[in-house]
Amino acid sequence: MSNFLFKGFVAIAFSSMLISGCAKDQVKPDEGVAPAASASKSADNQASAQKTSADQAAADRAAAEKAAAEKAAAEKAAAEKAAAEKAAADRAAAEKAAADRAAAEKAAADKAAESALKMVNFDYDSYVLTKPARDVLYNNADFLLKKYKGKVKIEGHCDERGSDEYNLALGEKRAKAAMDYLSTLGVPAEQLSIISYGKERPLDAGHTEESWAKNRRAEFVLVK
Repeated sequence: MSNFLFKGFVAIAFSSMLISGCAKDQVKPDEGVAPAASASKSADNQASAQKTSADQAAADRAAAEKAAAEKAAAEKAAAEKAAAEKAAADRAAAEKAAADRAAAEKAAADKAAESALKMVNFDYDSYVLTKPARDVLYNNADFLLKKYKGKVKIEGHCDERGSDEYNLALGEKRAKAAMDYLSTLGVPAEQLSIISYGKERPLDAGHTEESWAKNRRAEFVLVK
């Protein structure tokens, strides 16, 4: 009987141990949860990495577009500056060429005028225009009206005889007589002016009638 009870106790104890072992095998709360949490975390990490990569790509693309726009703007500004500088240089060259051409034309016109405008001579102690003097003034007026629009000064001169004061007054009368005659022929008054040098500037330094006849004159000088 005792032997039977002992065997029964041993059987019960062994059964309890088996049940306890099975329970331990069954109660593992993290065994099914851990793999799912790890997979979710991995997915989150992957999504975060993809977002970071996309953000970086977008930032790189924006930086590249900005750099390209800045380069295009700089190239446009440089091209506009170069075009403006070229236009300014072309304009300056054209203005210089026009000024040079005008200067050359004026020099040619002045040279022609200096050659065409002849002096007139007067009788002793007189400012009356002689027939030869009027003929010369007629040709001078024709030239001024048709070929020369610059200003002209008429200088009155005398020979060495007489006082300085008297000859200055006589020289002025001679210059004015020539100017008035040109005005009657149509030469604009604003184109003409007069001055008297009396006997200060002789054309011929001699002391003969021939020399004095040369010095009694009205001479035409261009106002430059």
